[in-house]
Order: sequence, then C-alpha cells, then structure tokens
Amino acid sequence: MPKNRLSASSKIKYSLVANFISFYIRFCGIFTKYIKGGDANAVEIDKRQRVIYAFWHNQQTFLLYPYRKQGKICVLVSMSKDGEYIARALTKFKMKAMRGSTTRGGYSALRGLMDISQAGYNPAITPDGPRGPVYNAHAGIIYLAQKTHLPIIPAGVASSHKFSINSWDKFQVPLPFGKCAVIYGPPLWVGEDDDIEQCRRKLTEYLNEATAKAVEAVS
Repeated sequence: MPKNRLSASSKIKYSLVANFISFYIRFCGIFTKYIKGGDANAVEIDKRQRVIYAFWHNQQTFLLYPYRKQGKICVLVSMSKDGEYIARALTKFKMKAMRGSTTRGGYSALRGLMDISQAGYNPAITPDGPRGPVYNAHAGIIYLAQKTHLPIIPAGVASSHKFSINSWDKFQVPLPFGKCAVIYGPPLWVGEDDDIEQCRRKLTEYLNEATAKAVEAVS
C-alpha cells in the first residue's frame, strides 16, 4: 500500500501501531536471552561482507531486536495492509523496507533489491511469504542471489516464549522472559549456471534444518 494513497486517519493509525510494535519488541528484547550461532562459515561471512538474509515468514518479529544495530538491512515487505505496519515498524529499528512480494510487485521489488544491494545494503527476505506454502522457499530469492552474486545466509529462529496467530503460517509473536535462538545454516552461493529449482530446494532444506536446531537450543 503506497504511502501517498493513505488518508490522514490511516497514516495516524499506522504510525500508532508501528510505535506500539517497536515498544513491544524492545520490551521483549530487553527481557530475552539471545543465543546466536550455527554454521561457522555463515557466521564468518556475515561478519565480513554483504549477504542476503533468509528466514521464514512466521519468525520475522524475533529478528528485529537482535539486528537493530546491524544497520544496512533492507527487508522485502508485502504490499498488503499488514505489510504497511511492518514497513513502518522497520524504520524504528534502523532498517529499510522494500515493498513487494512474489504475488504483487515482484519484479520491481527484485530490481529494487538488486539496486539497494549495490548501495551497500543486505537484503532480507522471507522466501515462503506472504502466502506460503509455509516453510517452502520460492525461487525469487534464488534469482536475487544469482544476479547480485551475494551468498544467502539461512537463519532459523525459535523462541521459548511466544504465541501464534491464526494465520496461514501460524505467525509467531515473542513474549518476554524467555530464550530466543538465531541459528545460521550453511551459506548458499548461486552461480550463473546453477539450477534454480535445485537451489530452491536446498535453501528450503537449510532453513528447516536451522529452525530445528534453533528449537532445540531453546528447549
């Protein structure tokens, strides 16, 4: 939903909700123990160069607090009304939002992510969103990695304290006073001649394995 089409009342509503999301995530983050780790190569690559972050759609709120100081992160956010809340909340954590998805504005969003990666940003994508199927990566992120020559860092996330919303992906919302694990899977490089479908399946596998390890870490 482009901002220039919003009424004054809608702008106020979205700003209030974004402020609440920011406050709530920060409150939970202060009272949460974070565990980060996983594949050593992915951890090292993340420290020294630009990457593409991949994480499942229902885990995205867990990453706002631990990555709030990382800077130069641009998240692909859907064009939906819910996406507007997320896009505005991202700015509270010093992150950018690129509007689009695999179903709406996909090509322009992909071009935008390619351009912004050249400006030094790390694209971040939920490859199963915004409509699923859950835990199954779409090919868009693979094309992005192929064209930008950036490695995909799959991040599995889990929290010991959370509740789930009745949505297609059982969207997870953090609760305070627990543990949250961010576990990296092996980095995925996509060459010009690599098979897109094979890489897509491999990313799905890496993300699900990383998520399983994250769940184990907070159990």
